[in-house]
Amino acid sequence: MKIKGGWRTWLVAGLTVAAVLAGAAVGAHSIWARPGGWGGPLPGLRHMLHELDLTADQKKQLAGVLRAHRAEWLQARDKLAQAGRSMIEGAADQETKPEVIQARLDAAAEAGKQLGRVGIAMRQEALALLTPQQKQELAKRQQRFLQRIEKRMGERRQDSEQHYDDWIESLTR
Repeated sequence: MKIKGGWRTWLVAGLTVAAVLAGAAVGAHSIWARPGGWGGPLPGLRHMLHELDLTADQKKQLAGVLRAHRAEWLQARDKLAQAGRSMIEGAADQETKPEVIQARLDAAAEAGKQLGRVGIAMRQEALALLTPQQKQELAKRQQRFLQRIEKRMGERRQDSEQHYDDWIESLTR
């Protein structure tokens, strides 16, 4: 891998890659790799499912769903991580042609879609285990969760826009 130009080149390449990866992560909702956390195989549901007072049988069935999809989910997650690394390597090498970087971006997007498809299947199986009352309570909790996330994303978007503007301004000083 050839890197020319010093710290400015690294800065521009790093910011470019960060922007691309941020876009891919937001679009795919799947770059998160912590199992069961904000972005595990059931994004946002782990905590809420614990709050629903699942029966022992429901918990056992849910564990079965997660076990059944574990290998598939981990494989899709790792494929997305590898595709992301490939994009970074391509963007960091100034000799890499734009069409090669685009192909790597397309591969990352497809890997994100695959991870999303696995997550959707797991989610559907998990929701099928709930009673109508539990689904209703979950829907309320998810709505509150989405409102909090939307607020945070709006704040982060504003911060990001300001940082971007500051960076552009710093280039002209």
